[in-house]
Amino acid sequence: MPTAYVINMGANGLAVARTLGRSGVPVIGIDSHPKAPGFASRYVDRLLIEDIREDPKAAVEALIQAGEGQDRKGVIFPASDDAVQLLAHHERELSKHFHFNVPPEGVREAMVDKRLQYREAVRLGIPVPETCFPSGPDDLEMVAYTVRFPAFIKPLRSHKWCATFDNKGFAVKDAEELRNKMKAIFASGHEVMVQTIMTPTGKDLYSVGAYFGRNGYVSPDFCWHKLRQYPPSFGVGSLVKSAHQPEVRELAIRFMKGMGYRGIGYVEFKRDQRDGAFKMVEMNARTGQTNALQAAAGIPLVLFQYCDLIGHPLPEVGDYPDGMVWWDSLNDINSFWRLYRRGEINTFQWLQSIAKVDVHAYYALTDPFPMLWRYRYGGELAKKAYDLLRMKTDEDALDRSRTAVFPAKDKFRAIFKRSDAKKHQREDL
Repeated sequence: MPTAYVINMGANGLAVARTLGRSGVPVIGIDSHPKAPGFASRYVDRLLIEDIREDPKAAVEALIQAGEGQDRKGVIFPASDDAVQLLAHHERELSKHFHFNVPPEGVREAMVDKRLQYREAVRLGIPVPETCFPSGPDDLEMVAYTVRFPAFIKPLRSHKWCATFDNKGFAVKDAEELRNKMKAIFASGHEVMVQTIMTPTGKDLYSVGAYFGRNGYVSPDFCWHKLRQYPPSFGVGSLVKSAHQPEVRELAIRFMKGMGYRGIGYVEFKRDQRDGAFKMVEMNARTGQTNALQAAAGIPLVLFQYCDLIGHPLPEVGDYPDGMVWWDSLNDINSFWRLYRRGEINTFQWLQSIAKVDVHAYYALTDPFPMLWRYRYGGELAKKAYDLLRMKTDEDALDRSRTAVFPAKDKFRAIFKRSDAKKHQREDL
């Protein structure tokens, strides 16, 4: 069978490699980090390349060199936004050696530019929250007039944002805080959007994924409910489960079909508590790290794409079960700690939520080494615990005053105060 080349060997790429490897497909994992967890998988032969963001030319040359030694064209799976852009910008030279599926040229920019995504959503009648796109300080007055606070500042191009800011964006409680945050953002040169926050944050989030292939083929779709994310207010899923949500499914498929999308994609929606409507959060033009859950539930989108691109018969599948759970343990520990500090979850509730996990982001009984690499044989877990214990303020929280002091300290102080009061009462008697 033709070799699959998976670019980016984090949780996303690892899941792709495992799904294909278990089906007998030879897999070459590609990354610029020699200790990427996916490199440790039993299903992967590794190819170390230059960073595709810093030196895309060298990365393309390495891919072409790998492709020239094949008897048959390989199949490339991009497992990051940067990888999607690399394939789109070098489609002509790479397509000589590989099969891959990227959106049509007119759709590509919208895949990484949320401003264009939202314009398409409005055109197609997909509900979206109040959103503005400020280009300079003079626009902030209009932003404060249009959106409702609290609001969220997030980048138009997420894959470039992370090189400057280590988050998904900034929550602001009022116009003054908006102006203060935007000073640094304008200085950085990043383009952003400001959006009304649909509260409560981290709740009622659903995503739908599907593969849009050749000759109008659309795979069975898969929906999942994000139970918890990291960070908990504005982040990526850390605990999700399979679900059926017909309203979200209809909106997601209508959006992707209406754009003329091709490849694996998924769209996220959140229910707005003010009017009860599901509104679009964003679309991602690639596999997501929860693609391992899709495969385990019987909807292997990456296998659909592989078979479609090489001309093999497509797998016949039925419906998937609700309630299958996927868990990213290390990120979810971080999420739990933040929620615990906010008083939104206790230890028993957290343990109960992870009592039955069907699929892990890194762990697999028959493929254990990626998890050991991810945890750095325990070192990463110790570092995570140390960083969390030292955390003074949770920047992800809307009300940061509630997280400035660890709640347990307040409890201990209350106990000591009660003890002192009883002591003074006995002395008075």
